[in-house]
Amino acid sequence: MKKMQLGATLIEALIAVLVMSLGLLGIAGLQLNALSYQKSAWSSHRVAEITNDIAEKIRANPSSAKIGDYNYTANYATSSAATFTLNNCRTSTSFCSIGQIAADDIAMYVTKAQQLMPGGAAQLTGSVATGFTATILYFDKDFVNPTTGALQTSTTCTSTTSGIDWRNCCPAAASAPAGVRCRNYLINL
Repeated sequence: MKKMQLGATLIEALIAVLVMSLGLLGIAGLQLNALSYQKSAWSSHRVAEITNDIAEKIRANPSSAKIGDYNYTANYATSSAATFTLNNCRTSTSFCSIGQIAADDIAMYVTKAQQLMPGGAAQLTGSVATGFTATILYFDKDFVNPTTGALQTSTTCTSTTSGIDWRNCCPAAASAPAGVRCRNYLINL
């Protein structure tokens, strides 16, 4: 008569631990990917928030937009360090010209980019006829070359850049240093 074995052997227990360990490693890898996607979603959300704000202000002041008062093309270094004196046109009861309102709107746009994005800066170019391109520039410490680990430089926009490449390229006038990402949005009136 054979004796029945009860319980698990040491080998079965080790295999169970190995399988569970592989599963936990897989979950940890998924968590790391989720964190990187969360960071990308966070920056996209902030950029959209800043862009929507300036789009509403341009649409609220179309006369100034028509004469080109909503263009701001400072390079990255200048824009990220800029400070402004506001006329407080949208919050005070004093009279402001359409140009002063546009100047306040641009000042708030650039200041919001500086405050909400790491190393934030902004540009705004265009016209009522072609639409305005709102560009938010920000420093991303994780924007590195996977091989060398050195900070990467964003591609520069050209006249033929389109699609997702246009959305992520930096205007030549921005002179964006390594590690700076750009996000472009078109604002049509």
